[in-house]
Amino acid sequence: MSQKINQIIMRKVLLLSAIFFLALNFSCKKDGALNPDFDNGNLSVHFTDTFSLKTTVVEEDSLRTDLSVYHLLGLYNDQNFGKVSSSIYAQVLLTGVNVDFGTSPVLDSAVLTLGYQGVYGDTSTPMNVNVYEITTLMDKSNNYYSNTYLNYAPTALGNLSFVPNNKDSVFVVFDSIKRAPHVRINLSNTFGQAILNTTSTNLASNTAFTQYMKGLYITTVDSVSNTTLAPGAGSFAYFNMNSTLSTLTLYYNDTSKYDFSISTDAVKYSRFAHNYSGTDLEKHLPPVNPTRDTTITYLSTMAGVKTKLEIPYIKELLKQGDVIINKAELVITLEAGIPFKGDFDKEVESLSLVGIDAAGSAFFIPDFYEGLDYYGGSYNLTTKTYKFNLARHITDLLYNTTTDYGMYLIANGGSISANRSIIGSGTSPNVSKMRLNITYSKI
Repeated sequence: MSQKINQIIMRKVLLLSAIFFLALNFSCKKDGALNPDFDNGNLSVHFTDTFSLKTTVVEEDSLRTDLSVYHLLGLYNDQNFGKVSSSIYAQVLLTGVNVDFGTSPVLDSAVLTLGYQGVYGDTSTPMNVNVYEITTLMDKSNNYYSNTYLNYAPTALGNLSFVPNNKDSVFVVFDSIKRAPHVRINLSNTFGQAILNTTSTNLASNTAFTQYMKGLYITTVDSVSNTTLAPGAGSFAYFNMNSTLSTLTLYYNDTSKYDFSISTDAVKYSRFAHNYSGTDLEKHLPPVNPTRDTTITYLSTMAGVKTKLEIPYIKELLKQGDVIINKAELVITLEAGIPFKGDFDKEVESLSLVGIDAAGSAFFIPDFYEGLDYYGGSYNLTTKTYKFNLARHITDLLYNTTTDYGMYLIANGGSISANRSIIGSGTSPNVSKMRLNITYSKI
């Protein structure tokens, strides 16, 4: 932007901010002047919502999940997003040093417990899971992502078929008390007895113990490429792995027990997998199928998909002369007619809108730093919309000479929830159409 334009804007921006709010008390027509005209036409306020918005569905590469506060386990077949699964890898740590189980301890049972945080999906369908022993050492100095695989022993240590239930407490016979909702998976007696019988060296410290027993891999029996789940069936259990209810417990000698820790200091992460075969979403991914439904676009958590958004003709606004953007609001509406069934297919609670740099990486647009109350992104249940204020970003697009690589719409809570949203695109013919509402003043 030229020095002259900068000077003009600096002189008028404060005046315009006051005039804009005053102007709301007067009538204003689309692309028309404010009545009354405050400055012989120089400060007229105009409105437009006709800019083309180009949307493209993009697959997420991965998400870092070893820092997640909750971890997901399950398999779900979404009629619109296809099949998606989540598995958990977790270290098991000693809760002390130089652990001693006594002379010739005899195992009663080995139980893996996982404390619930929530449930998503069809809770009438049983979830079938296996537990395996990891054979790859996990290291807290490493970062673990949603597409990271670790080797594990081929024989399952235990399995369980259960209907996720985060409402009812569980009676624990050993303690003769009820505990908060959790899942209990019995593991192999051979596995448990081997830990009781291991050398004192292996029980001296966590460094030694994790070399001996590297952790557990918890996964569904079926996978996204091999499941008979009908569309709309399946679920995810959200587990709080830092809860005291999440542990590996060895019960032995009839009256004794030892709780291993899988909480704060243990490495743990979720691994996600997707299979979009047979869905309209698949048609949006490369190679793009011309028969896709271009009136909608997709957003999902669990390193699923995001939407790239471009405003290709935004600089056309400058054909009217230099302008000041008073307000720019992006309105995103949930696609009408697509069923949401309570806990099934629940929409994403909030979105982020970020810029894209030349390397394809995301960065926060200037409006983000104005605070979330201004920036927006939360889902409004009444209007079924997400809204973003991006006046500063639109101003940058108008006057900066650098290449615009577009923006990403991203589902928040990507590593800790299974939610997804189908939204109207810029070409939707109905009320779900994505719109950019711009109020501006000519200078």
